[in-house]
Amino acid sequence: MDRREIRRRLWKLAWPAIAGNISQTMLNLVDTMMVGHVSAVAVGAVGLGGQVSWFMFPIMMSVSIGVLALVARFTGAGNGEMAEEVLEQGLYMAFLLGIPIMLFGWFVGRDVLVVMGARGSVLSIAYRYLVVLFAFYPVRFMSFTLFSAIRGAGDTKTPMKLGIVMNVINAVMDYLLIYGKLGFPRLGPVGAAWASGIGITVSFILAMYLILSGKLILHLRLRWRFSLNMAKRIMRIGVPTLIDRSLFSFYSFLYMSIVTRFGKIALAAHQVGLRIESIAYMPAFGFNVATSTLVGQNLGAGRPEDAEATVYEALKLIGIFMGVMAVILVVFPRYLIMPFLNPNDPSYNEVMHLAVIYLIIAAVSEVPLGWMFVLSGALRGAGDTKSPMYVTAVSKLVFRIIPAYLLGFGFTVLGYTFSGLGVVGAWIAMTEEIFVSTAMLWWIFKRGKWKSVRV
Repeated sequence: MDRREIRRRLWKLAWPAIAGNISQTMLNLVDTMMVGHVSAVAVGAVGLGGQVSWFMFPIMMSVSIGVLALVARFTGAGNGEMAEEVLEQGLYMAFLLGIPIMLFGWFVGRDVLVVMGARGSVLSIAYRYLVVLFAFYPVRFMSFTLFSAIRGAGDTKTPMKLGIVMNVINAVMDYLLIYGKLGFPRLGPVGAAWASGIGITVSFILAMYLILSGKLILHLRLRWRFSLNMAKRIMRIGVPTLIDRSLFSFYSFLYMSIVTRFGKIALAAHQVGLRIESIAYMPAFGFNVATSTLVGQNLGAGRPEDAEATVYEALKLIGIFMGVMAVILVVFPRYLIMPFLNPNDPSYNEVMHLAVIYLIIAAVSEVPLGWMFVLSGALRGAGDTKSPMYVTAVSKLVFRIIPAYLLGFGFTVLGYTFSGLGVVGAWIAMTEEIFVSTAMLWWIFKRGKWKSVRV
């Protein structure tokens, strides 16, 4: 397959994923803007509650990554029946995992928030937000698994369209429930959690209708039986991802605990900066999905050389996209931040100042961040989920958490005292770690063992 054809296939799969991620990112931005016009404290509280929810993401990925890799392999090999079985078993597993996660959020969520440093009004708002968010986790897990299977089959347009529907519903319900419009109750920040759950549920119901009625490239005829053998195959790929993402979430928990202890202003600036930077994830996520799918399908079809060429082309394309994003973050930081803050808030100038610094520091690592997305996607699409796990285990602890603490709070060595840079030190550590992780993933990719992974 020549480079032009590879780029065409990459872009065909990537742009719907990018568009879907744009809609999701815009929704996150709308959430933050609406909550931000309640108060800066509300922004920090919702961000913290969402962070606890995000810690459950590894469990969701443990099923979805295994499903995507296997569906891509079977699709590449022309075995639609096996791809269908993978999806059905994946849905059962997602639902069964979603129930205990929901209960965890309800009964342990408050304690987790306290450990993260939340107190007073931040703790109260964050916990009420979290309880509603976790109520929808069984549906959220199944939806994520279903969308991953459809992408693995080579259809990224359907998840894009359903994602847009979900986000439109979410945005409308945000307005109605946060501010109490058109007779709906005024729920404040908690309304954003209800809006998210309603949007996810509607999009999942629509997706199930489409796939059960045979309207998609991937079909599903429910046999209503649980296959232990297929579940084991999914988890053989998924368990390393579970460990990988669990370590990532644990390290993120430690990192956010460090950031939280720099105070409410630092936390608000971090959350605003993080939401804006998420714009840069749009092309990265799209090429991550496209690379995973094409690598899996090419290996399933017995074409490892095309799988490798796909990764090289994806690295070139994402480098261009992320370079543009970096320039935007550096040149227009204040204009990007303004919509998220209330000018009448007493903390406005302080949050603005710190958020500008965050975006400039983050811009330095945008290109390697894009490469990291592509390389990790390629390895996971091949079924090699152990290598990214090893990278996370070492890099996040040694090159992010420890430096964030030392650069943030300071240290004394051999009589020399470094007073610390506050939250800025933590942000510098975050950027440094992205470079290291990308270098490690590149070395693993170049070794080429991922081409012979058995799934």
